[in-house]
Formats: sequence, structure tokens, C-alpha cells
Amino acid sequence: MRRAVRRRTHRGTAVGVLGAILLAVAGTGLANADSSVVPPTPAPAVLAPIVISAQTSTVPTLLGVGTAIGPLVNAKTLGDESVVVLDPGTSQVLFERSGAVPRTPASTLKLATSAAALNVLGPQARIPTIVFAKGRTLYLVGGGDPTLVRQNGGDPLAGGSASMKALARASVATLTAGKPFKVVYDTSAFTGPVLGPGWPSSFPGAGVVAPVTALVVDGGRVRPGALSRVADPSRQAAEAFAAYLRGQGLTISTVKPGVRDATSKELARVESPPVADIVQRMLTDSENNYAEALAHLTGGKLLKDPSFTGGSAATTQTLKQMGIETSAVTIVDGSGLSRQDRVPAMVLATVLSDMAKGADPDLAAIAPGLAVAGLTGTLADRFTTPQTAAGRGYVHGKTGTLTGVISLAGTVQDADGRVLVFAIISNKVGSLDLARETMDRIASELATCGCR
Repeated sequence: MRRAVRRRTHRGTAVGVLGAILLAVAGTGLANADSSVVPPTPAPAVLAPIVISAQTSTVPTLLGVGTAIGPLVNAKTLGDESVVVLDPGTSQVLFERSGAVPRTPASTLKLATSAAALNVLGPQARIPTIVFAKGRTLYLVGGGDPTLVRQNGGDPLAGGSASMKALARASVATLTAGKPFKVVYDTSAFTGPVLGPGWPSSFPGAGVVAPVTALVVDGGRVRPGALSRVADPSRQAAEAFAAYLRGQGLTISTVKPGVRDATSKELARVESPPVADIVQRMLTDSENNYAEALAHLTGGKLLKDPSFTGGSAATTQTLKQMGIETSAVTIVDGSGLSRQDRVPAMVLATVLSDMAKGADPDLAAIAPGLAVAGLTGTLADRFTTPQTAAGRGYVHGKTGTLTGVISLAGTVQDADGRVLVFAIISNKVGSLDLARETMDRIASELATCGCR
């Protein structure tokens, strides 16, 4: 039987270090929401930083949580499901169904990628794109910045991105026009295949992900704002750089791949936003190329292997160093696009629990990146039905979708103001829409019950 919904009188007393998460006022910025059917949920404008010790003493129970979500878990809409609910304040497992079983996680794998990148690279690290010069040869060296754009990037330290146009302008400032220059673009910061294990070759053309290289502009799209990606993002980026140089009055004779001459001197550079910012953008909109770049960079720094293999190994190693059980974990990419990835729901829930209670300060950057139900990112057009409206603004999560696979993992404030963590992974799903709605209903049930 459904428990009575409690009035949300304790929403100001949040729980764990979730960072200042922008919720926005309910009813604004909604995608595909019909306010005549779903009344706005009175969410607070900002969820303040959470302090575990300050949270309500009203603690959910196993029986209460099981009563609230058990019927939905048993409704046979989730296929082969794993469901975990944790209380970060007590570290108690409040509900578990096959939580240790490895399943294909889809894009919820990005939570593990984020944790590894933040721990290994550091939240404030920035990724450079550098121009070196020797004689009349310019070396454009990609560092793996996935946020680099052609132009109009803005300030990378204030929500913008570095731009190729700015890099070209800075380069020209120290050069003398006259004889032609050669441009050599160096992508050796990443190694190995440019498509992940198990990825269809159709992914770039379909706009799912660009070939993963250390030098890319505008996500490798055929043009800014397009969906489809080019086959060779590095050449595209180098040609854009050369075009800007020509626009500044230089003559460029050739543009070709190569490796920087070790005796060349640095001429100019631009740097990415901080890793914490990249993580947040990646999580909110599930940016696959951001995830793969971060994984390659993590593998490069930790294992001297900036590839799919190195990034996957580094992520698994970092999870283990965090005290997370990894014996059932198989990771082959950073984005979760591969069906070869296998991760137990308990792993994702533990990462989120560590984030929520501040066990690892570096993980605090994950919280602002979680999409807000009914308001932002990949959850903007969800939680719009009468059965899920109560979760709008109170459920923050990372989504995942592949054919036959649906996942959702995140945090939710219950009716007593206590933050819970949940992770749901469903494989062999018959109806993606029904499974997605069931997951949203589970999260909304947690939002509306005290679960005692």
C-alpha cells in the first residue's frame, strides 16, 4: 500500500556534499511538459551544500523503502534489472535487487569515468592545445581538449571554451608574413584505435560520437551545430587553424599530420575549462566525446596509456583505490557506448554515496553535473506524468540508453529532506518507454515517502 505523502517542510535541510546544484524555479525551462496536466513542483531555487551531520534524524527503513518501490520493481517492465538504494548518511543499503550482478550500464558508466578523471587529473586541471614553431613550420599539438571550438568560445574559466581562432590570432602575433608556412598537426597525445571496442562504424555518421582523437573542434561535427561527425576530426581541426592563419595574412602551403620536432619552441597556447567543468557538462548532456577524452587522459596520466585500453584500466584501478569492489567490473570505454561494458549497480551507487557524503572531496564536482528531473539535460523532458511529477526538481541523475538497455542513477531528497542514492540498470528490456517510466516512478516514490 502506498504511504501517505508527507508535506515537504524539511527541504531546506539537505544531506551530504552535493554542491550548489541549480534547480531553477519549477515550471521554467521545461521541455515537453504540459503544465495543464502536470502541476509545477515547488522546488527550491538552489539546493544548498549538504552536510551529513545536519540532516534530519528521520531515517528510512528497509521495510519502508521496500513497501514504496517493491511493487514497481516487481512489475516486470524492467527486464533483467538491478536496483540499489543507499542512505549516504548511515551507509545502509535500504533496497537491493541483484546489486552485485554486472550489467551493461550504458551512459551511467560516465559516473565511473568522472570519478576516475577527477581523482587522477584533478578538478582544476586544464587541457592545453599548443602551437610550436621551428623555422617556417608550425606544429599544432592537440592535448585532448574535447571542448575546443572554432570560434566564439568565450572564457574557459567562466563557462566558455577555448577556440581555434584565438589560438591562431595568438600565434600570428609573433610571426612574420612572407614565405609560406607549413602546418603539421600532432595528435600523439592519444594512441590506439579511434573507435571503441564494440562500436559500430556507423556511430560517427549517425552523430553518436566522433572518432576519438587528441585534436578536435566543435566535437568533430561536419559543421557547427550539425549532428553527423567527420571521419578525421584532427585534419578538420588543423584545416580550421590554417584557415584562420590565412585570414590573418599568412600563407600556408601544406597541412599534414606528423609529430612535433623536439627542438621547436612554444609559440602560443589555449587551455580548456577545468576538468570539473568538463565533467559537469559531460554528465548533464551525456557528451560521449567528453567522456572518451577524459578516459584517455586518465589512462595517460595514471598508466602512460592514453587509449581506450589505458583509460578503461585506469578507471577500474581508480575505483578499486576508492575502496569499491571491482571484481565484477568490465570497462572497455569511457562513455558506456559499448555493449561489452559490465558494471554492477552497487558500483554506481557507491560512487554517488561517496560523492554525497564527501568521502572524497574531488567527487563533489559530480553533483552539479547531474541532470535535474524535469528541468535540465537528459532529464529535461522526463518526470512529466502525474505518476512522476513529484520527482521534478528533487531527483538528480545520470541517464543511460542503448537498444534494450535503460539505466538511471542519482540522488533524491525524500519527504523528510533526507538525501538517498539510487542506481537502476535494466538489460533485455522489452519496452524502453515503459522501463524508463518505471525508473522515473521509482525515483518519484522515493521523493514522496519518508519510507519508515
